[in-house]
Amino acid sequence: MRKETHMTYEQAFEYVGSFTKSGTPVKDLIRFVILMRLLGNPQNELKIVHVAGTNGKGSVCEYISNAVKADNKSVGKFTSPYIDCIEERIQVNGKYISRPAFALLCEQVKNAVEQTGFDGFSQFEILCAIALLYFYKEQVDVAVIETGIGGLLDCTNVVNPIVSVITAVDFDHTDVLGDTLTEIARHKAGIIKPSVPCIVYPGQAKEVMRVIDDKCREYNCEEIIPDMTRVQMLHMDITDVFFSYKGMNYHLIMSGEHQIKNALCAIEACRILNIEYSSVFTGLERSALRARMEEVSVNGAACIIDGSHNPSAMRAAEKLLSCDKRKIHAVVGMMANKDWQTALKIILPRFEDVIFVDGFMPGCVPASQLTRFAIEQGVRATACGDLNSAISQATLKAGTKDIAMITGSLYLASAAEKIISK
Repeated sequence: MRKETHMTYEQAFEYVGSFTKSGTPVKDLIRFVILMRLLGNPQNELKIVHVAGTNGKGSVCEYISNAVKADNKSVGKFTSPYIDCIEERIQVNGKYISRPAFALLCEQVKNAVEQTGFDGFSQFEILCAIALLYFYKEQVDVAVIETGIGGLLDCTNVVNPIVSVITAVDFDHTDVLGDTLTEIARHKAGIIKPSVPCIVYPGQAKEVMRVIDDKCREYNCEEIIPDMTRVQMLHMDITDVFFSYKGMNYHLIMSGEHQIKNALCAIEACRILNIEYSSVFTGLERSALRARMEEVSVNGAACIIDGSHNPSAMRAAEKLLSCDKRKIHAVVGMMANKDWQTALKIILPRFEDVIFVDGFMPGCVPASQLTRFAIEQGVRATACGDLNSAISQATLKAGTKDIAMITGSLYLASAAEKIISK
């Protein structure tokens, strides 16, 4: 009798990579609905927090997940993209899915995909199916699910959450979501479900709020916007922040006003999840994400790795950096499908000098083009063909008195992390 062979991790990784990142464009969720039905609709057995938005999704998911874990409950987290490895995107209680589990579940998804009759699935859809299956099999108490792009037509929108969260909405992925805030907000607000409470990041643009308000009214949802008048700033610098909200104190090691607002969304979600205050405090305090104003030591120099890649994220980074008077020697690379010109105009004045890089990912802006743009803005800039060399130059300039900074793309941050960790 022949022994049955199963998919290996390497085969599973190759299978996911055989799909394009975006897949065939969709007008509805039918192909993913059928895929999940063939897998037994595991999402329907899960208690889900669904998170959409332009910026801050990863931070909000991290805050909520850590608070649930601190409350002695099991929690699944599905996010994107990844810095370390593909398994990073699917976690239970802060631990990456194991390679054997990834391979086993990928094989199940592959078999179901072949039965759907559909071509053109995306990598994200395959990974989302694996994640939902994994969380079901692990019987997590709460699953925190982050959308990929948008919300309305995002495959994660097959879930039935107990609470929805919409983080900061701004311009990004305009080729898919539309080039006005109203159009983008319609996609993000697509995760709002009938009678499911919706938490909204405070301080959104008026046209964004108009769309969300209308959808919440239409679906009879409780719309929860954290009350900024009940926030008291106690201390903030580049490494951490202390604040109080509704009379209760909190401490974050991801700093910035934007992180306070992200934390407020998580606090309100945890209230709906009935998480104890002490667990929320602990969860928030323990939350740190790679490449989000992450400070590391490189060759004896302070180095900040930050994945900011669009104007609103750069605005938040620039505001936080203004708290620190040290000079910044930057290494920057950007993707061509982002509004890199606006993003650079925001952050460049904060830099003492910049080394631009490319080649870290297909589709990045040529370093020579970025350099010309920066020089036109009156900034000292050079191009470098080697990221390793650029990091060495920036950290050498920073020495013990200044800061080196690597920013402009999460793909660049991932490549930099791999070099630095060697």
